[in-house]
Amino acid sequence: MIRRFLHRYGFGIQSPWAYSLVRDVLFESLRYYAFDDLRHKHPHLSRKERKRNEQLFRIVNHFKPSDIITEGNCSPATLDYLQQKGTEGTVLLYYFGPESSKEIIPTSIPDDAVVVIDDISRSNQTLWEQLLQNPRATAVFEMGYRGMMVFDPKRIRQTYQL
Repeated sequence: MIRRFLHRYGFGIQSPWAYSLVRDVLFESLRYYAFDDLRHKHPHLSRKERKRNEQLFRIVNHFKPSDIITEGNCSPATLDYLQQKGTEGTVLLYYFGPESSKEIIPTSIPDDAVVVIDDISRSNQTLWEQLLQNPRATAVFEMGYRGMMVFDPKRIRQTYQL
């Protein structure tokens, strides 16, 4: 628990790239341009669901993936937050929602891919542990409920518990 507290919001992270990602994307508190429209479209979301979906939006907005592959129990609201993507990036984003099938792990994850997995401590725990064994996952962010991996061959493997 102490490690999570010390690294929360990027404190204690030495890599400028990882610090910026944690500070400006994963735990950014400012409102984005599309949040008001998405809140009006999905007023039924709880505060926790909204914050998690807004984090997904910021991840997609940051990496600007050319394609997003989803698997598992994705609500229509989550899909709306994920669809706010750009076409200029070469990144492939995999999103595994709660209760994803363990058989759908890609056999070869391309370079510059980003993998986001929800519910890593319960329904997707086995899936998360299998992906942690992949040596090509160079930046691993464990955020309690959600985990994120970045596959970038230019970086040295580092795990951050936030």
